[in-house]
Amino acid sequence: MEQENKNTEEIKASEESKETKETENKDDIIEAKKESETLKIKLEETEDRLKRIAAEFDNYKKRSNKEREELYNSIMGDVVSSFLPVIDNLEKAVESKTEDEGYKQGVELVLKQFKDVLQANGVKEIEAIRKNF
Repeated sequence: MEQENKNTEEIKASEESKETKETENKDDIIEAKKESETLKIKLEETEDRLKRIAAEFDNYKKRSNKEREELYNSIMGDVVSSFLPVIDNLEKAVESKTEDEGYKQGVELVLKQFKDVLQANGVKEIEAIRKNF
């Protein structure tokens, strides 16, 4: 009988050990699933943050290029505006009468060169005399 009690106790202990191991395994699986879900959420948040930062950087590049272009156009407009009186005076010098043809040709060449430089930089002459705006 003693032997039967021992065998019964061993079987019960073995079954309890199995149940404990199964419970531990289930707990480990549940914990691993929770950790996996947490990591997935963190990964999604990181990906979202990365996409937002990339979009912000792209917007920054576009805004900076636009500002640079506007600044360039503004500066070119100021420079060209400051040269307009010089061109007017050169045109008047070409129209004035002089006995020295070499002098007149020199002024004409300077005026042509001036206009060519402006045209090379995108400045176009607008014909406004006797024209409707």
